[in-house]
Parts: sequence; C-alpha cells; structure tokens
Amino acid sequence: MYFVITTNKEVAEQIERQCAYDEKFGDRSYKLGGISHHEGHSTVRIDAKAELIEPSDIFWLGHFTGSRLK
Repeated sequence: MYFVITTNKEVAEQIERQCAYDEKFGDRSYKLGGISHHEGHSTVRIDAKAELIEPSDIFWLGHFTGSRLK
C-alpha cells in the first residue's frame, strides 16, 4: 500500500525531513517511498512499512509537517 501527495517543493522537503525523523525516532506504519521534483510541483510517495498505513499516522504526518512550516 502507498499513497502519493502532490505539493510544492517546500512541503515535500519538510515531509522528507519528518519521515527521516520518524524512521529514526518513531514507530510509524509508513516510510518515505521517494520524492520527485517537477516544474511547479513535487510528488511524494509514502509507502507502508508492512501491509497497511494506520490512519492516525497519516494524521500525525500532516500535523507535524504543517506545524514546522510556520
């Protein structure tokens, strides 16, 4: 299972940093699958570590990413 987020470069880079932090210190059900930067947008792939990504983990990824952009 995976999902793709289309966003701007700044948010994509923040998601990358959050995923690196979660990989090192957290116990989340997702991992960074990859980032592609294009003209005008970026795509971020989030992969499941096992079979499913927990909905609460998606919430916290968005919460922590958004709170660090301010």
